[in-house]
Amino acid sequence: MTFNGIFVSLLLLCLPLDASAQAPVAFSKKNLNQRLLLQVSYKHEAGQQDFMNTRSRIVEFERDVGFLRMVEEARDSSPSPRVLATIPIRGETECALLVDFNAGFDKIFKEEDRTGEDYYGRVDRKDYSFFPLLHRTMLSVSRRGSMLVLTQQALTEHHEPVLVYYYVSPYRPNPKFKPFEIKNLDRFGFYETYPERGAGRTVLYAMKFDAGKPIVFALSSGIPARYREAVRDGVLYWNKAFGVPLLRVTDAPDGVTAPNPRYNVIQWETNGAFASTSHIQGDPLTGEILHAQIFIPSSTVDVGSLADVNDHLRYVVAHEVGHALGLRHNLAKGPVSTVMNYVRFDQALRIGRDVIRSGDEALDYDRQVIRYVYFGDALDVDTLPAFCTDYQPGCGPF
Repeated sequence: MTFNGIFVSLLLLCLPLDASAQAPVAFSKKNLNQRLLLQVSYKHEAGQQDFMNTRSRIVEFERDVGFLRMVEEARDSSPSPRVLATIPIRGETECALLVDFNAGFDKIFKEEDRTGEDYYGRVDRKDYSFFPLLHRTMLSVSRRGSMLVLTQQALTEHHEPVLVYYYVSPYRPNPKFKPFEIKNLDRFGFYETYPERGAGRTVLYAMKFDAGKPIVFALSSGIPARYREAVRDGVLYWNKAFGVPLLRVTDAPDGVTAPNPRYNVIQWETNGAFASTSHIQGDPLTGEILHAQIFIPSSTVDVGSLADVNDHLRYVVAHEVGHALGLRHNLAKGPVSTVMNYVRFDQALRIGRDVIRSGDEALDYDRQVIRYVYFGDALDVDTLPAFCTDYQPGCGPF
């Protein structure tokens, strides 16, 4: 047995998973009162089919009579841990509790995993608003390394079907990751962690990947062959900004779709009314991005010749990968200096052709800001292009 297998059996599940996802899950007693990372995402299966990640949380499971309490670790000025779920215990063995996650996971908290101080300010509002999950069914229970992965189907209070994905893993912050503190949104924008109080002040960290290892994006098998090169070009544009080949592209294995805890998936969507979107999940205390999922609708390629369609697609993918790397929109008016703006169709074609496909250098804002946050390079505020982002007064696309 491998080390990973031994570790998983001791840490999360000390009994084999039952073949039925509806059966209670064996939860190791060694895992009680330990710090775990809970990450949740969900997808509405009807209407616009929106995908969303909820706020990642550090939790502990505490045993009580007949049930487990899943509590969020107390942070800042919180007087006590917050109970997020009450999970029935259906049985017990010498080393495990047999628990009913389907009964206990009965709500979705609405806060997103990515945030910004212009959304809510520099004080954590501790918003626990939620929507209930009704008529729940656990579709699958599996292990991915040291992670417990649950997939649940339910209905919202409006009787809309929703698919929910839960990742539960030991909380082990990356000792090599270097957090980057965001002081303000005056000159550039990154998504941020929720505010933390420390040493008498509020700290917000940029959400970013660990630049000490390759950042790999996996192309889903659903992307048509005639568009795959353009999608790859859109991803690899960011290597021009980094100045090193930090990003890589691979083909996702058969059956791998977004979301997935092991792959940063770029998913081709042919159903529903999706707009292109990017979603990230990270370490809530350091800002390290752990998973990214990008959804590209087939409607992106509805207009123009094949060459024009691919150049437009290059721009769209580069824009969404920018979000996946942590960058916010830059909606400043004037000469185009970033792929993080919304631009006219003809401008997107030009950038896709002359910058992303055949150019040697990234746009100036992208290059300066990504290297400043990821590598700590000096930021030349005298030459840095103008910046404004969502929710700032007078700032808007086009």
